[in-house]
Amino acid sequence: MKYWPHLKELWPTKIFLKDELRHQIAKDLGLSPEEVPEEDLLLWLSNWLNNHFAEIDLAQLMYRIDLNKPSAERPEELAQAILEREAQKVIFRAQYSGKI
Repeated sequence: MKYWPHLKELWPTKIFLKDELRHQIAKDLGLSPEEVPEEDLLLWLSNWLNNHFAEIDLAQLMYRIDLNKPSAERPEELAQAILEREAQKVIFRAQYSGKI
């Protein structure tokens, strides 16, 4: 199952999932939730990674996200892998708490 597309499908009826995803991304990137936009997360994350790549400890970031080091070389591919893992966390948490 692809969690990122599935999460986007759930948003119209489970809007709280969007906020939970934004908070999870903010936590793992060391940002405030207000810095993570509500729309165009993939584009925003790709740009954020591209702009901060020199100052990011990639191994530490992958550890915080709980993501195996991806074979992704480009920020766009890495952003996709990060969103997939973060969406998985949000969906699992919501399922186990009975919210979905």
